[in-house]
Formats: sequence, structure tokens, C-alpha cells
Amino acid sequence: MDFALAFLVDNSRVAVIWLALILLAVLATFALALPTGVRRPRQISAWLAAGAAQKRKENELKAAEAAQSIRYADEITVAARGAAHTAERRREECQQAQAAVQDAWQAYQDADAALGRARQAAAYAAPEKDGPADRAQALRRSAQAAYRRGDLSDTQLLDALTHRNGWDPELHPVEQELILARAAVTHRFTAYREALETEDAAWKASDIATAAVRSLRHEVVLAEAEAEAARSVLPPQERPARAAGRRVTAAA
Repeated sequence: MDFALAFLVDNSRVAVIWLALILLAVLATFALALPTGVRRPRQISAWLAAGAAQKRKENELKAAEAAQSIRYADEITVAARGAAHTAERRREECQQAQAAVQDAWQAYQDADAALGRARQAAAYAAPEKDGPADRAQALRRSAQAAYRRGDLSDTQLLDALTHRNGWDPELHPVEQELILARAAVTHRFTAYREALETEDAAWKASDIATAAVRSLRHEVVLAEAEAEAARSVLPPQERPARAAGRRVTAAA
């Protein structure tokens, strides 16, 4: 019994010695890690406080960078969403421009067919005995009716009412209709070409808008990855909150 007790006492002493040696080693390592000239307790406390302050400053800087990255990701997402809506409007404008081209082409064909009928009527026109005043009034009524149908431009109507640029009120009504039909063909073909130009411009604007959406969506992916990387290096309690609903849902 005495032998066992002595053995336990000896082992306890050995353990205490080893703990003391380990503690001395830790203290020595800590002392070696201290900067030159920092040896007194007050100096060590000041050094530890400075280290903690520096760590807090670094964490605050990282948090600010993370917040800035998240804010940029939110802003670029809003820009991408707006660009997607713009691209959608541009596609709608393209569809409207296509419909306008078809309508303008049909109107031109109708005007050309009316010109053919006017030519046939002029070839077989019978002489009439109405006076210049009646013919001028007939020209005015016909020109105004054509303008309301969209067959004449503002300038053409003004020329017809003021009897300029080939609009002669003394001509036979059938001949006046022929001049009117020619003017309608000219106006409708001009409108058709303008519709084509509008359609071409609409497609170009749509292509630009679609390219902008793709570029911004790529930028969103990069910005979100950078923001998440900035958040991951911070302690959980210091991580800025992520904005909800960031993903761009509008189709491009």
C-alpha cells in the first residue's frame, strides 16, 4: 500500500514538472513572439490592445469592402433588370414596326391598283361641260378625301388646294383623279420606305438592348461572386446581409 502511494506521489510530481516545463515553453515562445522592447506587463497589455485594435480595424475594413461589393452587386442587378425591360420594349417595337411595314406595303399596292383604274378611266373619259368653278370644287373635295384616307401628305394637300406643282383645277375631273392617284402612289411608296427604315432602326435598337442585357447579366454573376467571397472572410456576426430578390428574372 505504501509503495502504491509513493508511486502515485512520484507520478504527480512528474506531471507537475512536465506541466511546468510546458508552461515555461509557452511563455518562452510568447516572449520570443513579442516585439523588441516589449517585456513588461504594461507593455504587453498595450501590445495586446494594439493588436486587438488592429484586428478590429482590419475586420471593419473587410466588412466595408464586403458591404461595398454587395451594394455594387445590387446596383448592377437593378441595372440588368432595367435593361431586360428595355429589351422587351424594343422587341415589342420591332413587332409593331413589322406590322407597320406590312400595312404600308398593302396601302402602296392599293394605291397602285387605284392608279391603274384611273389610267383606264382617263383613256375613255367623256367630255363634260361643267365650269372651272365646279372643277376646282371637285378637286378640293377629292384632295381632302384622299388626305383623310392617308393617300396624300400635308405638302401634297397644300399643293392641291393652292393649285401648285401640277394641280390644275381646269383639268377634266377624270384627269384630276389620275393626278391624285399618282400623288397617292408617290406618298404611299414614301411611307413604305420610311416604315422599312423604322423597322431597321427598331431591330438595331433591339440587338443593342439584348447585348446590353447579356453583358450586364455576366457582370451580375461576377459581382455576386465577389460579394460572396468578401462576406465569407468575415465572422458570421459581422457579415453584411444579402439583398433579397437579386436575380434578374426578365427574359432577354
